Amino acid sequence: MIHKRYLYLLLILSLILAGACRRTEKLPEKSSAEYRALVSAFYVGLAALQVGDDARADAKLKQATELAPDEPAVWANWGLLSLRRREFDAAAEKLEKARTLAPDHAQIYVLLGLLESSRGKLTEAIAHLRRAVELNPKDLKALYLLASEVERAGGDASEAEAQTLVAKILEAQPDNLAALLELTRLAAKRGDTETLQKNVARIGARAGNWPTEIREQFDALQSAAQSSNPRAAATRVAFLRNVLVRDAEYRRGLDSIKTPPEIVGEPVARFIKLESPTSAPAAPDEHLSFNIEPLTDESNAKWEWVGAVSLTGEGTPAIVYANGREVQIAGGAKLAFPGGKTAAPPAPNGVLGIDYNYDFKTDLALAGAGGFRLFKQNDSGAFADVTSQTKLSSAVTNAAYTGAWAADIELDGDLDIVLGAVKGSPLVLQNNGDGTFKEIRPFAETGELLDFTWADFDGDGDPDAGLLDTLGRLRVYANERAGQFRARNVPANFASVRAFAVADENSDGLLDLILLQADGVVFRLSDKSEGLDWETAEIARLSNAPNYLHQDERVRLLVADLDNNGGLDLVSSGTAGALVLLKDEKGKFKSLQQPPGVRAFSAADLNADGRLDFAGLTADGKPVRVINKGSKNYHWQVIRPRAQETTGDRRVNSFGVGGEIEIRAGLLTQKQVITSPLVHFGLGTQGQTDVARVIWPNGFPDAEFELKADQAVLAEQRLKGSCPSLFAYDGKEMKFVKDCAPWSPAIGLRINASQTLEVTQTEEWVKIRGDQLAPREGFYDLRITAELWETYYLDHYALLVVDHPHGTEVFVDERTARVAPELKVYATATPHTFAQALDERGQDVTDIVRASDGRFLDTFGLGSHQGIAPAHYVELELGNDAPATGPLWLIAHGWLHPTDASINVAISQSSAAPPQDLQLQVPDEKGNWVVVQPHLGFPSGKNKTILVDLNGIFRPNAPRRLRLSTNMEIYWDALEWAAGMPEAQLKIDRLNPATADLRFRGFSEMSRAGKSAPETPEYHVVDTTQRWRDLVGYYTRFGDVRELLMQVDDRYVISNAGDELLLRFAALPAAADGWMRDYVLIGNGWIKDGDYNSMFSKTVLPLPSRAERYYTKAAARLEDDPVYQKYPQDWQNYHTRYVTPQSFTDALRVK
Repeated sequence: MIHKRYLYLLLILSLILAGACRRTEKLPEKSSAEYRALVSAFYVGLAALQVGDDARADAKLKQATELAPDEPAVWANWGLLSLRRREFDAAAEKLEKARTLAPDHAQIYVLLGLLESSRGKLTEAIAHLRRAVELNPKDLKALYLLASEVERAGGDASEAEAQTLVAKILEAQPDNLAALLELTRLAAKRGDTETLQKNVARIGARAGNWPTEIREQFDALQSAAQSSNPRAAATRVAFLRNVLVRDAEYRRGLDSIKTPPEIVGEPVARFIKLESPTSAPAAPDEHLSFNIEPLTDESNAKWEWVGAVSLTGEGTPAIVYANGREVQIAGGAKLAFPGGKTAAPPAPNGVLGIDYNYDFKTDLALAGAGGFRLFKQNDSGAFADVTSQTKLSSAVTNAAYTGAWAADIELDGDLDIVLGAVKGSPLVLQNNGDGTFKEIRPFAETGELLDFTWADFDGDGDPDAGLLDTLGRLRVYANERAGQFRARNVPANFASVRAFAVADENSDGLLDLILLQADGVVFRLSDKSEGLDWETAEIARLSNAPNYLHQDERVRLLVADLDNNGGLDLVSSGTAGALVLLKDEKGKFKSLQQPPGVRAFSAADLNADGRLDFAGLTADGKPVRVINKGSKNYHWQVIRPRAQETTGDRRVNSFGVGGEIEIRAGLLTQKQVITSPLVHFGLGTQGQTDVARVIWPNGFPDAEFELKADQAVLAEQRLKGSCPSLFAYDGKEMKFVKDCAPWSPAIGLRINASQTLEVTQTEEWVKIRGDQLAPREGFYDLRITAELWETYYLDHYALLVVDHPHGTEVFVDERTARVAPELKVYATATPHTFAQALDERGQDVTDIVRASDGRFLDTFGLGSHQGIAPAHYVELELGNDAPATGPLWLIAHGWLHPTDASINVAISQSSAAPPQDLQLQVPDEKGNWVVVQPHLGFPSGKNKTILVDLNGIFRPNAPRRLRLSTNMEIYWDALEWAAGMPEAQLKIDRLNPATADLRFRGFSEMSRAGKSAPETPEYHVVDTTQRWRDLVGYYTRFGDVRELLMQVDDRYVISNAGDELLLRFAALPAAADGWMRDYVLIGNGWIKDGDYNSMFSKTVLPLPSRAERYYTKAAARLEDDPVYQKYPQDWQNYHTRYVTPQSFTDALRVK
């Protein structure tokens, strides 16, 4: 008895001490406002760290340390941010704080190991990693990292230990091919013949289905393993690894044990001392019920279709109902429905809300047995029949259809209309962007269309097409971009599908097809192996399926979070009513016991209470609102995606249809495809959305942070720039100079729907002023950064040091033109301003273009698309001080806001004028303006100078005036004239790089001084997380790359977004007295844009070369590419970094 009393007292004492310890620790109670603030700050900071908003991450993680100074996780992540920024001392201080607070937490020691490795302190790094593995032997990434660092230490003992460590990984994951290869390499390196041969046999057992190029490398490894020198097999393992990295299975294994080289460390996703929020949905609201509210309908008609349509992208959607004769907008317009002679009722998709003309108002497309009609919504909210303006033939407008769906088929920024023909394959009305359409048939193999969906199923960035015909057969078409599609095989057992929908059902970040079979079984069909295969799983069964799935009934399958618990629910609806399946906290579905007793057509919030209701019909055809009356007050969020509403953009459709939104609230992550102007998410118990990441239909990402729950928020598309950025050390710091090579040699750039740009010149010269570059430690220090969604092929760089006498200036012609400008240094006298400058309206703009001061000539306005403006010119008058004879130059300083491939395609389809490059006009003796120099091209990006030869252009007895005209977005900063000078005065030295190193840096913060100024990157403010959906393929590994840049030879550095090339050139003695010094960077190479309408924009292939001008075809394999065949050793020594978009697509995923 005494013993029990003693134990009881001891237990009470321990609880009191534990509470006292918690009170002495600076940690908030879970029920407190401080805890809620901490959760917000920590998870917003984590999200910002993951998606590449380092400034926000820094502020939020700092705030988290103030709210909970004794929570180690916040210090760990703040330290990781400093580590990624290469702020090593700050990282050490924060990570040591985390270690002090949690001395037994393995992940903190991993971060400390990465820090010391980055500092070059290998011994300390190994010690920290050993401790991490001791604390958590199941952390395979820590094991692999430790093995790598131990091997780097060198020596027989280190190599033996590294082999032992990798063997432990294989004990945990026996089928991990990446670990097996690494163990094989280490065994070969050590001369461990027994282990080598045993592992080669294990590898061989999995080689049966490998393609030829991988099999050849394996055969070479097998031979080397049996040779008298087994150590030679280590090289063969490396070669096999370099080709196996294309294999999805190998990469999955590698991802589980190694972080990609461009990502430094992984953040701590959960609190260490405090309780973390859950990643699962909340419990379902099993007491969910519905109130049926009749809609006022004075016509007393029988309706056969009803839907909720957001007419403006804001507020409560309108109820629209229809029958075979008319369409009625509740409380508004009546429109004629094309039901044909028999007034056939609309099919489930016979009424389509779509903004086809980019005015941010939803129009209506109607498709029925009597044809197709298009109604445009005007400013007053009325609708006008504009079918006759579409220029479609009567054979198209009067045919019989099963429905209409919206999709941007060719990804050019406007929505097309997919029509299901009653007879034959579906047709697509290609939107020409000017109110007209063109008929195309990209899905010719599909019969009578029952339903259509548009979503990215294979995770490659572009939406794919899912089609269901009236016989229940499913077809999926992979989007090959530029309006091309490839039919994918689908499992044969899906031959009786009644309805389908799209959802990320298993929360893995990939959108799935949800299929309702005729027997009531609901399947998930998910992509597997990056478009090569499928994974299927049964996820639910409808009870009493025969009552809901009549053989002749077109059933609807809706996906919506009805109870706002954070899990998407399923609704099957037909004439017998609707059946609701609620997703629970374990990801399973439960049947709602009291489903709505009417046919549900669409789900939307019809009374602005944050719950999704139904627009439905009663059995006798009366339209009703089915109002959701939940019993749990879970939180919700509505995102309103909206493209740039300004004139001169149109890169994506107005409401982002076809894009994706992924949100994370705490650890609850959800993704949905954008199908309407309002995208609804349930948040469960989470009080806010920490981050909403929008992937627009053109692939550009944006992120919105800290979205308060229970409200609608606007997500607007932001503008982006283009091309490699040149930075130079000016004696004080690294500063942006201008865009640099490669700028104009864009491979695969479409100039219209059928033609690609011819690459005629790969060398470009750019001037660096003397005040922009100064020696540092005996070298000129230049940096070239890849900031955008592009791949660069960098063949050669050299630096010209140009000395010239005081009173002279030097320039190079920095433009792109049909006839490339001469690559040379031009000498001139001191430039002068023009006597007068007028714009096309006759306004005096002399003061604007007088000097390079950051004020740009922008009086011409904007056109319909980015890069295009109304035709405009600047008229210049030479003063009396300009020489009448001898060489004379127009020197124009400015920048170009360019179009891109998708914009070029969109413009080519419309009646809009295509881009017209610069031309020079002068007046004749009668005052008529005549073109004297057409096709002068345009400035090659930002902060560029172009030279126009004025010698001999002026007509006798005519004023010396000239016009520089175009319809492109070219903004002039300064316009000058100068007399030419003999170039013999110049002293020019050409330098090759003394050193050249490639590394991952991240992405500069962009700013602009005004609406007409270019975006300028700030070198010292960097986001360190991968920002773009990278092109897939082999890139150059980090480190010394000087050998690849020494000459023009098609051996090049392949650089990815976020990479930085560091160039140093040996500095020369200062210029002589009376002389000035400027510089010219010579660059040679190519660029490929990730734009969906650039040819082969998914991949690094095809490899560019000077033997090719048009990039309209690509080898299926790297080994068949001519550049590889010429220099295969470079893919063994340099191009060994295989990049996929995995880190981009998984940015918000917490493992």
